[in-house]
Amino acid sequence: MVAKYSIVLDDLTPNNLGILRKINTVVLPTSYSDAWYKESLTVGELVKLAYFNEIPIGAIRCSLETPPSHKENTKIYIMTLAVLSPYRNYGIGRKLVEHILEQAKIMFVKEVYCHVWVENEDALAWYERLGFAKGELIKGYYRKMEPAGDAYILRKAIE
Repeated sequence: MVAKYSIVLDDLTPNNLGILRKINTVVLPTSYSDAWYKESLTVGELVKLAYFNEIPIGAIRCSLETPPSHKENTKIYIMTLAVLSPYRNYGIGRKLVEHILEQAKIMFVKEVYCHVWVENEDALAWYERLGFAKGELIKGYYRKMEPAGDAYILRKAIE
C-alpha cells in the first residue's frame, strides 16, 4: 500500500508567525530578533510555511537584495530554510526552494544564493543537487558559533 500525504505551502500571517519562530528555533543553530520576525510579514512570497498533512513542519524566509547602483543584478538571498528532522526526505525543502526559484523568475531576478556552514556536508550536497554551485568561502561567517564557523556561498543562476 502506498502512503498518501499532502505537502502544502502557505503564506505567513500575524496569526501563524509563531510557527515560523518555533520551526527556526528547533532546527537552526542561530536565533533571530523580534524585528526580524516582524519584518518577515512584509516580504510576501519570499517567506512560506510548509505543512505535511496539515502539520506545520518547515519554512523558508528570503530577502530581496537590490543593489544601490544598477550595475549589479538584484538577487534573492535565502536567509533561513528549516524542515523538522522527522519530515526530511519527503521533498519539502525542495518544494520550498523551488517556490523561491519560481518567484525569482517572476520578479526577473537573476540569482538566488545562500550561506551553508562548511561542516554541513549534507546541506552542501543537497543544494548542489538542486543546481546551486559552491562559491567562495567566508571565514568566521557564523560568529555566534563556538568556535566561529566558516560558510560557503552557494549560488544558482536563474534563466
